Amino acid sequence: MKRFVSMGLAAALLFAGVGCFSISGSDRYANADRYAAGAMSYRADQVRAVVIDWAAGNITLKHGGDVLNVSESGGDALDEKDRLHWWLDGATLHIHYCASGHVTTANKEQKHLTVELPDFVDLDIDTASGRVSSENMLNLGKFRLDTASGGADIYGLFAKEAEIDSASGALSFGTVSVTGAFTVDTASGALTIEHISANRIEAESSSGHVSIGLDSAEKVVIDTASGNVLLKLSDPVSGARVRFDTASGRFTSTLLHRSDGKDDVFGLGAIPVRIDTASGDISIE
Repeated sequence: MKRFVSMGLAAALLFAGVGCFSISGSDRYANADRYAAGAMSYRADQVRAVVIDWAAGNITLKHGGDVLNVSESGGDALDEKDRLHWWLDGATLHIHYCASGHVTTANKEQKHLTVELPDFVDLDIDTASGRVSSENMLNLGKFRLDTASGGADIYGLFAKEAEIDSASGALSFGTVSVTGAFTVDTASGALTIEHISANRIEAESSSGHVSIGLDSAEKVVIDTASGNVLLKLSDPVSGARVRFDTASGRFTSTLLHRSDGKDDVFGLGAIPVRIDTASGDISIE
């Protein structure tokens, strides 16, 4: 986990009014004089990347069309410094929670962010307590999400690559298709993926449970401490070659399999899978 040093500062800011801190802990951001306040719309074909730094309040992602739209629930009812601030730096859109250096006491119910995204845009999100969700399939370039307690509920994701880092927020994905690597690092938040296809899948957890519906991959690595692991093979005929190591956890499976040295082979053993746990149980279905 990469952000534990800044969590104390984030918690303090969220308790006494929310500052426009970035996840690094600073309440000020560069080029503040270039930002505009409030909702915005822009031609989608002019935007190649969206960078969101959001403190509290949920973030809803939608599949957009020819226009990229950004708005928040409080709208014009918020004072200017309390409104979202944005800056289009060339083809990169930067979105911040409020004015640089400002501590807002706006109700977080007024700070729910909605972003309608064009196809193939790179998306980078840093958030503290806000939950990130999507109402439909997202078609992105590179996707990065760094969250503390907010977690995520993503209906579906197509992307070149995806990197997710969470402290305590639960992570839930529907259908995921990634041409490159899909990596997740979580502490106590559970990870659930209904279906996933990726070149490489890496999931690391401390106490959070991991449940993955595996469609296809070139390599899968799952590492937990006390969190249980449930791996569901979408194609038991092609199957997987699983090597697991656990200290006190149990291994169970409802599928026929055979031992081949240190590996357990399911079906034809098409997908290489490595699972390591300390006390977490391992199940394969």
